[in-house]
Amino acid sequence: MRTVDIKDYTIYLGLSMLAKGLSVSPLKLQKLLYYQQSWHMVYFGPENTLFAEAPHAWVNGPVYPDIYREYRDKVPGMCDHLKLTDFVTEGTDDKAEMKRLVEKMGLSDKELELAERVIMLYGSKTQNQLILLTHSEKPWSEQREGMAPYVYSDKEMSLSTMYHYYKERYDRNRTKK
Repeated sequence: MRTVDIKDYTIYLGLSMLAKGLSVSPLKLQKLLYYQQSWHMVYFGPENTLFAEAPHAWVNGPVYPDIYREYRDKVPGMCDHLKLTDFVTEGTDDKAEMKRLVEKMGLSDKELELAERVIMLYGSKTQNQLILLTHSEKPWSEQREGMAPYVYSDKEMSLSTMYHYYKERYDRNRTKK
């Protein structure tokens, strides 16, 4: 099983979203990482997780705690928009940096194509839409079962549940065509 460094992938994701004119906040970034991990397992197999880390079922949806700590102080609030300089040093060529990250992470053309599709599908949504979406889906809700909506939890989400939930959706959508 090959995994990529989640910090490198986060920078790649942020740069890619900004290059497409999409807004990105620390909160939105968390949801995009979650969907990247989920759909990566569906397309490349459950044993092929994108990151070694599993998200945690926090109040506002799936969160990767290390990434949360990395970006929480870059803007006044988790919903505020990040800038290019939150991902790379001022003066850095963002396109060259993205190319360097892709090479470092060893992402295949198919993995990059999937990443771009996930960015376009989920990145165009607002962070509030993404919160509501993750809250309506089994991987997050099963870890929050029995808890009040505002109660803190550090429960790790199940990668197996993530895979099976999205794989079932993928298979169901394919049979409809």
